[in-house]
Amino acid sequence: MKLDSLKDVWQTYAAQTAAAHKVTENQIAVLLKARTENSVTKLKQNIYFELGVQVLTILLFGAGAIFTSGDLAFRVLCLVVVVVCLPFLAYFWARLTYVRSLNVTTANLRATLKNLIEMLTGLTRLYFWTNMLLAPIGLAAGQLAYLKLARGINISHLPWDLMGLRLVIGFVIGAVLGYFFLKWYIRKMFGDHLKSLQQAYGELENLEAAA
Repeated sequence: MKLDSLKDVWQTYAAQTAAAHKVTENQIAVLLKARTENSVTKLKQNIYFELGVQVLTILLFGAGAIFTSGDLAFRVLCLVVVVVCLPFLAYFWARLTYVRSLNVTTANLRATLKNLIEMLTGLTRLYFWTNMLLAPIGLAAGQLAYLKLARGINISHLPWDLMGLRLVIGFVIGAVLGYFFLKWYIRKMFGDHLKSLQQAYGELENLEAAA
């Protein structure tokens, strides 16, 4: 076989191979859809977890408020925890309802990704700042709950002039630890999904721009 003929055969084979392995725009959109569905599934699981934590907390502290007698301060503490958790329960239920209503298709993928990114961005900001305010209070309240439940002390009769410094220290430690813990926790629960969705949205925009 002559060299020119061999070159023609090779070019034809190379072109056929490239065409056979070429990823079409529709295939890319399908892959992005699958990634979005995967993120939505994991996001629903994390929201279910958050709902479970809120429900368990409400039940435990609600029981403490109902069945504790003779310790008004502890009952008030339990009621405050329940009242604080109820808005979180309602918020995560609303987010779960929204996520469950999504129907991810290649046709509405751009709008779905945009809405999910906006929802998750708002969720992470709200979750971080509200918990940053509540974490110090929670650690200080946790000290009182420990004294009541683990040591059987009636916190209504505590010498608050002596407890003041201890609660302030707990408040400061709660603020510092809460900051770093919330950064890590939000990234694991929601931040990674937000990043994945943002990457998918960017790839979809590039795909549409190239079309």
